[in-house]
Amino acid sequence: MEKKKIDEYEPGPLPSPRPLDRFGFVKQEVNNSPHGLTKGKSAYEFEREERRVRKWRKMIGVGGSEWKHYVQRNPRVVKRCIRKGVPDCLRGLVWQLISGSRDILLMNPGVY
Repeated sequence: MEKKKIDEYEPGPLPSPRPLDRFGFVKQEVNNSPHGLTKGKSAYEFEREERRVRKWRKMIGVGGSEWKHYVQRNPRVVKRCIRKGVPDCLRGLVWQLISGSRDILLMNPGVY
């Protein structure tokens, strides 16, 4: 196998001139402050995210113990919350609960 020689003067990939969010999409510029773009999350946004995480943890329960009961009692609320977005820290567990793979995982110990 022959290695390709890399030309030192050949330009590599250029960084995106526009800022990207954590998913790789171009951020929308919002100039609602007098000084231009604000960096980071405001206190309100941080508090709102914390409330969403607490709400999701209440719906899920410890390790997913409350999920089935909550979905049976409040399917419209669960649907609305999913459409609003699942917090990043709970996304993997919620995906397992929604798809039913968590039940299969627990019924077949040592297989997965």
